[in-house]
Amino acid sequence: MQGFVSILGGLLLFGGACALTLFRSWKHVLPAFALQSLGVGLSVLPIVDPPVAIVKVVVGWIAVSLLAVTLAREPRSPLDEKTAPIDLFFRFSLLLFLFSSVLALLPQFAGLFRNPPAGLLFVSCFLIGIGLLNLGLSEHPLRSGVSLLALLQGFELGYLWIEQSLLVLALLAVTDLAIVMTLIFLYTHALSPSSEEVAP
Repeated sequence: MQGFVSILGGLLLFGGACALTLFRSWKHVLPAFALQSLGVGLSVLPIVDPPVAIVKVVVGWIAVSLLAVTLAREPRSPLDEKTAPIDLFFRFSLLLFLFSSVLALLPQFAGLFRNPPAGLLFVSCFLIGIGLLNLGLSEHPLRSGVSLLALLQGFELGYLWIEQSLLVLALLAVTDLAIVMTLIFLYTHALSPSSEEVAP
């Protein structure tokens, strides 16, 4: 049963991460990140207590909700952005390169997280790569926040194999939400019209 849950989590994580990279539209990005967060929770379920896995999912979904509320307030909604075919091909090529690179370097990565199961190590390294890749592809300011969260989720996947201290996990969860809240604050502050001083 645990093996099935782990495989299902890996597939959801992999699918969400790929969709997160391939599409520019927020109407695809937000569900993709929610799916990825669910995959993270299911992937760690075999090695952690269920409440810890649930927290991983909930933190990701809270971030999605905060981003959705922020984007809904924009005068021109970015939810309808389209991905051009050439852009889609370019992003798909980068995904293939990342996938093959992680597979090739997987044996070298094993020592970093004290030899976790191969499936957990692969999704962890792949998610870290997805986060770094999307940081370079980010065009919308809030996409940087999603990319950072993906990178942190990948790190946390591998870290949970080494350390499962509730205090450290709580700190990581707070850090995830703090990143989202800070970027949302800076973004909304940049969008708000500046008050003009009236000359005497």
